[in-house]
Amino acid sequence: MQRETDSRRILADEVRAAIAETAPVPGGGSPGADPLTADARRLLERAAEASTPSVPTGSPLEPAKRLVIRLLRFLWRNQSTYNVLSLDASTRLADALERFRAETERGLDELARRASVQEARLTLAESDPSPAPAKPTPASAAAPSPALPAGVYALFEERFRGSPAEIARGQRDYLKLLAGIPGPVLDIGCGRGEFLKLLVEAGLRGSGVESNPVSVAVCRAAGLEVEEADALEALGRRPAGKLGAVVAFQVVEHWPPETIFRFLQEARRTLAPGGVLVAETVNTDSLSALRAFYLDPTHARPVPPAALRFLAEAAGFSDARIEPRSPLPPAERLEELSANERKLNALLFGPQDYALVARVAAVP
Repeated sequence: MQRETDSRRILADEVRAAIAETAPVPGGGSPGADPLTADARRLLERAAEASTPSVPTGSPLEPAKRLVIRLLRFLWRNQSTYNVLSLDASTRLADALERFRAETERGLDELARRASVQEARLTLAESDPSPAPAKPTPASAAAPSPALPAGVYALFEERFRGSPAEIARGQRDYLKLLAGIPGPVLDIGCGRGEFLKLLVEAGLRGSGVESNPVSVAVCRAAGLEVEEADALEALGRRPAGKLGAVVAFQVVEHWPPETIFRFLQEARRTLAPGGVLVAETVNTDSLSALRAFYLDPTHARPVPPAALRFLAEAAGFSDARIEPRSPLPPAERLEELSANERKLNALLFGPQDYALVARVAAVP
């Protein structure tokens, strides 16, 4: 009897040893495994712990349970072997999936890098490597981006300016300034047409002027009325006193002071009594905003709010005022616990843009 008991114990020990050799190692896998892989490994570890039949010491009916296991050993031994093989196969599959995930991520990163390079090559290909020098003219002096090919600048705006939805959210508030205007709206430098679409939604008449043919094609594909022309040329062809509003978002910073003044004069001439001019640009009074200003290689020079307001008044506008725009969220500003911190916030982290709002006096 003792010999039979010893044989059973030896047999059980051999089975447990075999299972331990082939079962997955707890905590295996790379430290950077994704959560799904980690969950799968935890389940495999729990399965490995349950693969060998055992009876905890002191459990109810312990002797009877041990007897049942001994009597049925011819069944659970085969099942244990199956469990071990299944766990080993599952572990190998998890390892393969983890390697595939890592290789896929590396491949996607490489594809993104190559796509970026190819994108740059395609946009640069449209520029002539040896262009003939063009004679400067008053019209060409007003073009927002004469130094870069149209495709390159369009790509720059797509990457750094923001999505059309983001731009539209920032411009929607300007619609309230157009209530009761005496004519249609002209959007100077309309870009991809975000504000023109807002005008359509609000039931207002409007058209745009854009010098970049890539952006013009995008606007026309959306059914918007856009003229491909220089801003001053387009304004010069408009009859006097017929427009209800002239808007120019992020445009005047592309021009030298003399061109800005000519633009303001032309806008004043074309606006009907009671018309409004809205010109948004980077807020030079906020040092953090200047980072965005110098990011754009086609910007000519910052335009201080006081200077733009003065030029508008000199061009004949009345009721010219400056409205701060695009405030930074509280998380990007200093916590204001004192007057000095409020002053620092205004200087370092003030609104990123401002808008000149100037009106033509209505006929009494």
